[in-house]
Amino acid sequence: MSIKPVDLVAFDLDGTILNDEKKVSPTDWQTLVELGAKNILRVVATGRNHFSLIHVLPADFPADFVVFSSGAGIMHWPSKKILYCQHMETGHLKEVVRVLINYRLNFTVHLPIPNNHHILLHAAYPNAENLLSYVNHYKDFVSPLVIENLPSEATQLIVLLNGQSHLFYELKQQFPFVKTILTTSPIDHKTLWMEIFHPAVSKANGLKWICNHLKNPDMRTFGIGNDFNDWDLLNHTHHSFVVSNAPNEMKTQFRQVTSNNESGFSQAILEVFKN
Repeated sequence: MSIKPVDLVAFDLDGTILNDEKKVSPTDWQTLVELGAKNILRVVATGRNHFSLIHVLPADFPADFVVFSSGAGIMHWPSKKILYCQHMETGHLKEVVRVLINYRLNFTVHLPIPNNHHILLHAAYPNAENLLSYVNHYKDFVSPLVIENLPSEATQLIVLLNGQSHLFYELKQQFPFVKTILTTSPIDHKTLWMEIFHPAVSKANGLKWICNHLKNPDMRTFGIGNDFNDWDLLNHTHHSFVVSNAPNEMKTQFRQVTSNNESGFSQAILEVFKN
């Protein structure tokens, strides 16, 4: 790695740099260390919330910044200081909740960062098992949603689409005032979710914020991911890859490397640095 073709490397966690045992391979860890030695910025770009992130990454994980909650928050990793957060305001939240209830959908509302692991649950309808399994990981922080007492701000909502992908696009048309992201459940990696955020939230915007924060908006960037919520990141970065366990729709759009269980991240870095 004698040439420096990129200034910033961004990577998703689950299904990308984390293997199926939620660990980083020794190969990928060493690659991150070497990138740091080359003064290349290492940016985690994950859908995980602040609480979950702190519990999955060791404190000495070799990264410089973390874009978490799909871009709703940004953290300087060595100091663990939150530098930026973006929340939905109450008017938009009330309208989204009204529509979701009219559709008879199960969903969660997440309180503002850093407490976005505190969840208000609306699971009044059948087929809520996937969402209930998810909130069980936060069982000490879950309360029933009271429609008449919504919070003044929220980080995001998670909506269970009941296997009906068309609902995502239908609801997206009704919510032009927020950011909507199609993703898969971390519980079974196949159940479709809709995530809803402030309109400025995205992993790509998180990278832009970091570049501007460092007064270097023209950084050459690398991105790698594995799921639908990585689309905007990979469309933004100059060198974009997916691991082989990504959906087929993504593998036709971006360069493919080996899976998250085979250090695909390091393979992608090698490909960029050898060109």
